[in-house]
Amino acid sequence: MSSAFATDEQLKVSTNRYLIYMAVVVAALALLIVVPFFLNSEFQKFYLSEGGPVQVFSAAAYLVVTMTLVREMDGAALRMHWYLPVIPVAMCLREMDFHAHFTTYSITKTLLYVSPEVSLAEKILGVLVFVVLALAGYLLVTRCGKAFLNGLRRLDVSCLAVAAAIVSAVASKVLDGAASNLEFLGIDVQSTLLSVVLEEVLELGIPVFLVIAVFAHFERGQPASWSFDDR
Repeated sequence: MSSAFATDEQLKVSTNRYLIYMAVVVAALALLIVVPFFLNSEFQKFYLSEGGPVQVFSAAAYLVVTMTLVREMDGAALRMHWYLPVIPVAMCLREMDFHAHFTTYSITKTLLYVSPEVSLAEKILGVLVFVVLALAGYLLVTRCGKAFLNGLRRLDVSCLAVAAAIVSAVASKVLDGAASNLEFLGIDVQSTLLSVVLEEVLELGIPVFLVIAVFAHFERGQPASWSFDDR
């Protein structure tokens, strides 16, 4: 990727190219939503299962984001902005259900912390994970939030890609909790194949859009130290 600052013409060409990539991703996600409806029930289960193609590609895309950040950022930047690679790593592990593999209960379940059957070490591990992720999220918002919003106003392609990832995350989360939320309101709704497919495919969209964001950021000649100062 380029380490020198790009000219205005180069930035325009690069922006247009990455906008096309985003459009291609949207089309690909739409296709992935349609595909399961042409498969038999056995392949549908595999398609959407843990360890299935959608989940594997999601985890792989998070690793691409992480490796790109580590490759392009120098040592000083990594020490100062350690939360940037940590967050996609955590999301990759979450996608592969690591949050439930090494403890009696999932670290996202209250039962892990209140059950007398769970060891103190497991409870401490769960708390430490949440502390690290909470700190990473706080630093991400406080250090990068203003520059991100300014970038959106300028229609910066990297920020647009991050925004697309955020929209995908929110939409998938809404679909994930739709049944329970409606049940709380007295509405009984069973999860349909469409809702499950939408949720899983939208979760894939999160890291794919992030891949576009980091590639666009570094290729367009932004500093390797990942400066978020207004430009």
